[in-house]
Amino acid sequence: MKAQMFLVMKYERMTMTLAEVCEEISLEVGTAHNKISAGTFPIPTRKEGRNRVADVRDVGDYLDRQRQEAKEAYEMRH
Repeated sequence: MKAQMFLVMKYERMTMTLAEVCEEISLEVGTAHNKISAGTFPIPTRKEGRNRVADVRDVGDYLDRQRQEAKEAYEMRH
């Protein structure tokens, strides 16, 4: 099952706050803000009022890509 389905079930909505995204990808919020400013944050975000949010589908896609890359790297070593 894709990560986005788990995230939708967990958060029960289609957007996640930046803090929630950072919790899922193990990144400090301050680091995320720095990466967003530098244009290097790996997940598209947008401002919604005072909050920065990401679409749960984009977060799920990112997590699925990370899993696939880790799996491929592991398979190359073994």
